Amino acid sequence: MKHRIITHGNCTDGYSSAFVVKRFFNILFGTKLTNQEILDIPVLGVQPQDIQAGKVQFSPGDIVVDLPRPPTKIFFWCDHHLTTKPAKELPENYHWKIAPSCAGFLIDIALEKGAKSNAELLDFKRAIDVIDNAEYSKKEMKDCFYKQKSYQNLTSLQKLTMVGAMFSTRDRVLNDEIFRTLLTSELGETPLSNQALWQLNPALFHRAQLESFEQWRKNVDTYIAYNTEAKCVVQDDRLAKINIGVPDRFYSYMKFPEASYHVNLRVIEEEKKARLGIGCNIFHKERCKVNIGALCKEVGERFGGSGGGHFAVGGGFVKAEKADEAIKFILERFKEKK
Repeated sequence: MKHRIITHGNCTDGYSSAFVVKRFFNILFGTKLTNQEILDIPVLGVQPQDIQAGKVQFSPGDIVVDLPRPPTKIFFWCDHHLTTKPAKELPENYHWKIAPSCAGFLIDIALEKGAKSNAELLDFKRAIDVIDNAEYSKKEMKDCFYKQKSYQNLTSLQKLTMVGAMFSTRDRVLNDEIFRTLLTSELGETPLSNQALWQLNPALFHRAQLESFEQWRKNVDTYIAYNTEAKCVVQDDRLAKINIGVPDRFYSYMKFPEASYHVNLRVIEEEKKARLGIGCNIFHKERCKVNIGALCKEVGERFGGSGGGHFAVGGGFVKAEKADEAIKFILERFKEKK
């Protein structure tokens, strides 16, 4: 049987999930493939909306992780998003549960099947859980998203953040190429011990990303707004006079610590749709009174697109001409649940 690993592209958890599948392939699936055969398994990075829109063609040998469940039977599926919760019992080789990260969930499955645990693996698991579930402390936030005087003695969290910077540039082709290269090179114990990775100098990508974050923050300060009634920070990129830098998805909570929620909107002109990102204050998750993943799914369906996510964070797409209605609907929902 020919296998492909299909994972969430341009995403640190998607990358880590694909890595974990390759690292523990024989344990997860009871196979006896050689290391080279496992390395040669192709990895395809796609977006959740691609699956929801039926743009991905699946084969019986496909292994799908950190993405919505495919409409046809495949070899293996694993996800952790609230909006992909199955309505009935899953078939063999299908796995779902609420977890901080899909990669962490896959590690748990591998350990249950006999994989050996060690300090390096568990340290990596904590790092990806923090990144994908936004469990940062304020110190960790500053360590990972703001310029540092020194980059010696980095934590696993900082290292994994650097790795994510490598495939989060504005060049989609470059992102995809680096993503595939990292996942078809010699594996280490974790993605952080992959020697081929460090030869690509992730620190260079990270420093460039930090500079882009700084430029973006200065620009977004000219139009970002706080809605006191909804306790929500609204970042409507249609109001930007220029487009500069790379978005810092947690900046709103550093700038407006009193906020409970954040919503950002960006119109993709060539596709005639608007991308929405919604989240709760990562430092005060107890303020989240709305199931955001379910809200994203509802907004997508109501305004001509798609969406989903976790209880405290999610995203989706709507028709560009429906963007104002979507923002109003979201803010009203937050006002209702104050």
